[in-house]
Amino acid sequence: MLTDLTLEQGLSKIGGDRILFRETLVPSSCRPNPNSVYKPEYDWLFTYERILAGILEPYAPNLRYELIGETGVLCEALSNAFCHGHKKDPSKPIDLKVYLGEHGLIVRVKDNGPGFDLEMVKDRFSKGKSYFHLAGNGLKRMIHSSHFRIFFTDEGRAFHMMYMFPRTGSPDPR
Repeated sequence: MLTDLTLEQGLSKIGGDRILFRETLVPSSCRPNPNSVYKPEYDWLFTYERILAGILEPYAPNLRYELIGETGVLCEALSNAFCHGHKKDPSKPIDLKVYLGEHGLIVRVKDNGPGFDLEMVKDRFSKGKSYFHLAGNGLKRMIHSSHFRIFFTDEGRAFHMMYMFPRTGSPDPR
């Protein structure tokens, strides 16, 4: 589900801002991954989406395949930062953070590109513009996600995926 939040509002909703994971990813600095099923220029993506899925597994069990792989929300966010934000320049950094709160968590993927006009994209999507019949599949999956709330900040340079823990309490593996 696509929602309009600021990072501060999201952190308030999850009930905290403890950083569970932080890394600056530079695709050109990543080693080739012999297990990657992606094109060689995307080996870093295969590696990092699995790192993030492993970090999230204790908190969001059974959602791995909605997170990673060709149809995964995290795969789309990382790929969009690389392809659209950085125009496939592997030397540009992508900042990753996972925030943990009492009620949920937020994954943040931020690039240093020009950003995009989210209101214009949402408007085009809601009006069924032809672009979304051929492309924009990642945004479609984000909008239709039932487990994650998606929001963008920093003029479209930062993607956020918020997951709220089930009401039974936080699955805190500590």
